[in-house]
Order: sequence, then structure tokens, then C-alpha cells
Amino acid sequence: MSRQYKYPWHRVKPFAFYRLGMPIARLIVLVGYRMKVVGRENLPKRSGGIILASNHLHSVDPGFFTVASGGLPWRFIAKVELFKLNWFAAWFMAHCNGFPVDRDGIDRQALDYALRVMEDGRAGLGIFPEGQRNSDQNGPPQEAKAGIAMIARKTKADILPCSIYHEGPIKFRTKLTVRFGPIIPFEELGLGETPNKRQSKAACDKIMAEITRLWEQGDAWKK
Repeated sequence: MSRQYKYPWHRVKPFAFYRLGMPIARLIVLVGYRMKVVGRENLPKRSGGIILASNHLHSVDPGFFTVASGGLPWRFIAKVELFKLNWFAAWFMAHCNGFPVDRDGIDRQALDYALRVMEDGRAGLGIFPEGQRNSDQNGPPQEAKAGIAMIARKTKADILPCSIYHEGPIKFRTKLTVRFGPIIPFEELGLGETPNKRQSKAACDKIMAEITRLWEQGDAWKK
């Protein structure tokens, strides 16, 4: 870790509209990339109480999903290292609806805040189940960490599976495909009332299988 960083958990509400950060993020996405969106019919009318789950390729992924979902409010979990880069990075991440998680062990503050977001009900929760960006940006989604199953079990949330796909290295004006799949109802995850490793693994596998199915449909720009 480069330096200590303390996120102001007590001041940042589970739901807020940011008048500057989000427009900047939208501008970056719309000017910097070319994006096609498939499966808009699968988007919920409101994001509250929904977990958005996707493969993870780039630090701008939360911006892609915010724009692709028509501005539905999401709170995205991001690695704490992004908040430690400098004061502007921390400000920008927080004002683009991100909050940090320390991936070294179980981050209780991040988990509690995620649950607060879901209980508040005015914004959905964005999670990248792989836990980190895929080192092979053109490779298939990787295995999910247990965190998404833990939060789903505690909140009984439905899952909105999504994928991001592009060919070649991501750069200025790269063509991207964002896909939204049908919502997976909580009841189909097979999670009980108490923690169970086998059930959690099966739920994670089910979510990642749907994300992979969406990713495998490839580049919408060619169709």
C-alpha cells in the first residue's frame, strides 16, 4: 500500500446525486469510446435492490454501465488502491458513485456500506465478481470471488448479469459492446439463510456462467 487512506464512511450517504463527477464520467465515456448496448429490455425500471454483476476489463467500467443503463443510479465497489493514487482520484471515484474495498482480507466497512446501499433502496450495487480486472482484456471472464454471494444472501437481491467486450487493446475510441442479460431472481441462486460454502460456490458459478454467456456473444459492431 502506498499510503494510508481513510474513506469518510460517516459522511458519504448510500444515495446521492453528484452534479459534477457523474457528468464528467459520462463525457469521458461518450467522447473517449464507441459503445453499443445490447439487451436494454432487460434493464429494471429502477436499480434499487438490484446487484449489477459484470466481468471487469477497465477502470472506466462503472462509467460504461452508468451510461449504458440510461443513468440508473449504481454504487460501485472499487479497489482501495484507486482511491490512494492522489486526492483527485479519491474525489473523482467517490463522486462517480464508487466506494473502496480493501481486498486484503474481509473489509467489514465496505461490506456494511454495501448492505446500507441495498437497504436504502434508491441505488443498485455494482459488483465485479472476479474481484479485479482481467489481466487478459480479450480473455474470458474468470472465476468469481465469494463476496457477491455473501451480499446477495444477506440482502436477498436479484442479479442483473452484464458483460463488456472489446477486441484488441482498449484505447481512445475503442469499440465496446455492453450486454445486459435477463435478471437472475434471488430464489434461483440457491442461497440459504446461513453461510454455506457449497451453496455460495454454486451461486457464484451460476452468475459467472451467465456473464460468460453474454461475453461470448462477442462484438455487436460486426453484426
